[in-house]
Amino acid sequence: MKNPNPLHLWIGVIILSIVVAFATRSNEQSEETSSPEQVSPVSENQDESRSSAAETGPLRLVDVTADVGLDTYQHGAFRWGFHGDPVAMMGGGLCWIDYDQDGWLDLYVVNSYAVNEAGQWDREMGGLPRSTLFQNQQGQFVAVGDETGSDYPLRGNGCVAADFNLDGWPDLYITTARANLLLWNNGDGTFSEGAADAGVAAYGWQTAGVVGDLNKDGWPDLFLAGYVDINNRLESATMGFPNTHLGRRDLLFISQGLDDSGRVSFREVGIEAGIESTEPYEYGLGALLTDVDRDGDLDLFVANDTNPNRLYENQQMEADPEGIGFRFVEIGRTAAVDDTNSGMGVTGGDFDGNGRFDLFITNLGDQFHSVYKNDSVADEVNFEDAVGELGVDDIGVGWTGWGTGWADYDHDTDLDLIVVNGRVPVLDFAEDAMITQYFENLTAQGEPGQLAEATQAMGLEEAGPLVGRGSAAADYDNDGDLDIIMASIGGPLRLLENQGEKGNWLQIALTGTFPGAVVRAELADGQIIEREMHIGSSYLASEDPRCHIGLGEADKIEKLTVFWPDGRETSLSGVEANQLIWISP
Repeated sequence: MKNPNPLHLWIGVIILSIVVAFATRSNEQSEETSSPEQVSPVSENQDESRSSAAETGPLRLVDVTADVGLDTYQHGAFRWGFHGDPVAMMGGGLCWIDYDQDGWLDLYVVNSYAVNEAGQWDREMGGLPRSTLFQNQQGQFVAVGDETGSDYPLRGNGCVAADFNLDGWPDLYITTARANLLLWNNGDGTFSEGAADAGVAAYGWQTAGVVGDLNKDGWPDLFLAGYVDINNRLESATMGFPNTHLGRRDLLFISQGLDDSGRVSFREVGIEAGIESTEPYEYGLGALLTDVDRDGDLDLFVANDTNPNRLYENQQMEADPEGIGFRFVEIGRTAAVDDTNSGMGVTGGDFDGNGRFDLFITNLGDQFHSVYKNDSVADEVNFEDAVGELGVDDIGVGWTGWGTGWADYDHDTDLDLIVVNGRVPVLDFAEDAMITQYFENLTAQGEPGQLAEATQAMGLEEAGPLVGRGSAAADYDNDGDLDIIMASIGGPLRLLENQGEKGNWLQIALTGTFPGAVVRAELADGQIIEREMHIGSSYLASEDPRCHIGLGEADKIEKLTVFWPDGRETSLSGVEANQLIWISP
């Protein structure tokens, strides 16, 4: 498949340097050297000559929603009152997507409404609330949903941004309580809906969508977490929602690649692949594709609400009469990640620096959040429940967490943690709002896997509470650090800009669609930092598609390696800090 040259897609970029030592090798090849170009976006008001990401003042996350033009959006649920509408209470997803390929991340926000208010929306507002695409114009956002054909009126949940047809233009998949949407990016600033033709309309209430090449054929596949069958109530239920209804089956769509007409289609193979083959179906809310056993393929973690979480190990198959190419084997119990809390948001990453990817899952109310350190050895997948070993007392207890993510906000080389909170059920916007929490990782300070509460220090109490749901980290202003967007139920967006003093950094963009690729940075002092690329995570969200690495005081990476999903490797030597680089396989 042909992908557009990124050097022709970026507006307002400058060439910073050309790295001399570039090597690409497969398992059968020896190292060779060549030199890719490296480019970094620079906004008009940014110092183009600076060589460090350091800024003056204490590190803070500052609310800039109104300053950048995102205060025009409001989630549509419960505009005229509160109703027992779980669909409206649970939604609130969003996606970072560079839909116009200009080098600035645009934002798609999924809207919803309470079904009892549909008529009132029509009578008083002229129509139902619509999902919105905001174009990022060098750090300022302008709503362009109407002209791009992406502003559908939905009882929406989440979204995932991925280039499903590998034409170089990222598409959007949106989950709803009815039929889902697939918005094909036409490459001319518009989208065309094509879920039914592609075989992924998926009627019913799905929540999280995550993307990865599960059978290693080069095409992105799609997993959807099924939540509740809202039309089938269990009259004998003795527990509260969602156990008052039947569950909805998880779905797995394998890409069939291009057909004779040049279009991509999918085949649903969840049962054949080993996912939820028998009833009763569980209540899935969060999902993540991650290589937990480091064997080169993507495994699947599903966070279930009040049912055991599931971990599916990917086992590749050469001889396969079903034509899938792999099977998922459920190992949640043996891997010790099958808690029955109210699993919602999911994030993965090597937060303790041991070279294995860990899991964090947000939960509800009096439950701890689930924190699992990956202690897998060879072919044995195993996780340790680390919630009592973090140095933070009762993490999650008394909070209801949704969107979450490991990310290096302070550029000290380790992954910090943000948790977006908000009560459910939603009965009062003021009473149900909660502040967002920030936990600083102390691994870089010599305390591996230890966290410290830093919510107030980061300015999040000042930012104030919200009935939070989806969240996604991204460098929206292209200044080299990660900011975060948060959605709320019945309320506005909140964009927090990362401001203040930080260390050095590097961002890596891959020319193509490669979820599961691993980026490894080796520093002069011997430290190794690894990041895994995900498409879909947090809660109903897609985060920055670029890889971000904090480097602390290091001003250069001795060796930077990308491990591609097909087994190839690309290595760069002597990579200077504080820039964005593009790497091709």
